Amino acid sequence: MRAHEGTARRYAKALYQVARDRGAVSEIGEGLGRLLFELDRSAEAHDVLTRPWIKGEDRWAIALAFADKAGCPALVRDFAGLLAERGRMDHLTEIVRAYRDLVDAELGQARADVRSAVPLTDAERGALRERLEGAVGKRILLEERLDPTLLGGFIAQVGSFIVDGSLDRQLVRMRERLAGG
Repeated sequence: MRAHEGTARRYAKALYQVARDRGAVSEIGEGLGRLLFELDRSAEAHDVLTRPWIKGEDRWAIALAFADKAGCPALVRDFAGLLAERGRMDHLTEIVRAYRDLVDAELGQARADVRSAVPLTDAERGALRERLEGAVGKRILLEERLDPTLLGGFIAQVGSFIVDGSLDRQLVRMRERLAGG
């Protein structure tokens, strides 16, 4: 997937500039998210749109129909057709991420990936957001997911900045202190 990142950034930047010129940055972002969600739900559509032996114009027509069915705006529909025609539909996940990063940078915000053993309470969520905002200097959007491999607590990551409040980490530190005397 790393090989896709450079290409994905170029496509995302081009789409972002057109969306910004049209004043539709959030609408296009939502449409991209909807397209990706629907494509992830449909293995058949994904397979057809990423097969290199299917003619580009056929993939283009299928992508347009699929994006229409997903209720995407015209710009996202045309963009999906372009990606399919050029054999880049397998880059869509990275393109959506790169587009989202461009929007976040413009708005002065960052996303925190938060893994927790149990769902965070509103108070915990607020405290974590405040701590991350203070450390990073940007408004933080929390993207939470449950991680059954954690014994307890949470791990939050914003870019390369990590806050590890997991029980697993606390046990490792305790083991190190006990071993160190």
